[in-house]
Amino acid sequence: MKHPFIIALCLSAAFHVIDGFTSCDPQSTPLSRRSSTMHMLPPTLLSGIDDATTLLTRSQAITYPLGFLAAFRTGAAISVINQPQMPKLVNAAIGSTVLRLPTYGTRVRLFYPTTSEAFNDSNAVMAPYCTDGLQTSNGMARLVKFDALGLSFLLAHLANASSGCVADGPIDKNTLDGEDLPLLVYSHGYGGNMDMATYFFRTMASKGIIVAAVEHTDGTASSTILPDGSERKFNEYLMTGRQQLTRRASELLEAVEFLPKELERIYSTKVGTTMVGGHSYGAPSAIMAANGAAEDSRIAGLILHDPALGMGYGMLPPNGAKSKIPSVTYTSDEYNKAKVRYGDLTLHVRGAYHGNFVDAPLWAPSVVMRTLSLLIPAAGPSNPVEVHEELAESASEFIRNKNPASPTVQSGKLFEFIA
Repeated sequence: MKHPFIIALCLSAAFHVIDGFTSCDPQSTPLSRRSSTMHMLPPTLLSGIDDATTLLTRSQAITYPLGFLAAFRTGAAISVINQPQMPKLVNAAIGSTVLRLPTYGTRVRLFYPTTSEAFNDSNAVMAPYCTDGLQTSNGMARLVKFDALGLSFLLAHLANASSGCVADGPIDKNTLDGEDLPLLVYSHGYGGNMDMATYFFRTMASKGIIVAAVEHTDGTASSTILPDGSERKFNEYLMTGRQQLTRRASELLEAVEFLPKELERIYSTKVGTTMVGGHSYGAPSAIMAANGAAEDSRIAGLILHDPALGMGYGMLPPNGAKSKIPSVTYTSDEYNKAKVRYGDLTLHVRGAYHGNFVDAPLWAPSVVMRTLSLLIPAAGPSNPVEVHEELAESASEFIRNKNPASPTVQSGKLFEFIA
């Protein structure tokens, strides 16, 4: 292919919405605060653009790339047919619903075990992958400038996808061990939202966990719907970095206190062990929430995925610090290479990239996502379903025994003990 820079230009922005994808430096500031989309491209591809302008006539430089772009659009449109790839669950029925927290009206999407009767009911309605359909996927496309390029369709297929979860189904309280269901309150990354790890959270819920995905109102969500029905679009300048992190942490703490009472009120379900967690920028948010929690807080542990510790704005412990509560950190290949460590246990998930901690590898065929990963860390070489399964199983064991040193927490085949 003579002009790979055209593909790079069209695709390099695709997963800016997954905040760490724009830089392999886990300690860096989000790219949107530093530079334009073009800076996502490797230098070799940028030089290729200059070379192309020199070698082609002005007419060729315009018409040839446009023709290539048209071909790319067609191929990409075909490639996302019958996507995303929803993993199969064995003997597990999952429900999903959306609640709001009182203070800011923050949305929280819940994933939880539901009954087989609800799942098999002929009248059952499956919750969508994107809670707001095209409004969600368009928000993601708008964030990465796909709307301006006419490429919104690359994410639009997510708007019509199913979550595989029963909409507003009952919570199945019949656990195998007879204990109350544990709760994981989870924070999304910079430019993320409560939907983009739907399949991962569905897998976690299949282990008997209630997952509460908080959609933050600090301006760092790709988009969110406020209580008055208006859309708050991504706005990195809505607050300062410190204000963002403070708002995020306060929303997590509110969820920790509010949700157990609300779940008992609505579903007559008592919540057991409660932990907080997050991906990328969501990890500093979770750490700050745990560190700022009252002594009698319900928070019993931390579960962190590729923590962007460099985004703590001087308010967090340094890389490698221990936590005051039990904690487990899981890192991708690139974060492990950068020697990111935190808490009692750090496990490297071999063959996982930053996007493996959300659903990115499942949004399009593996060959597409792994090729894209030559540019940005969207999908590692490991099977994405296996990555999610091992992460969910490990988290389940940690939530239940609260012991990071437990062999069952570290037993995944993809895991490498780091610290």
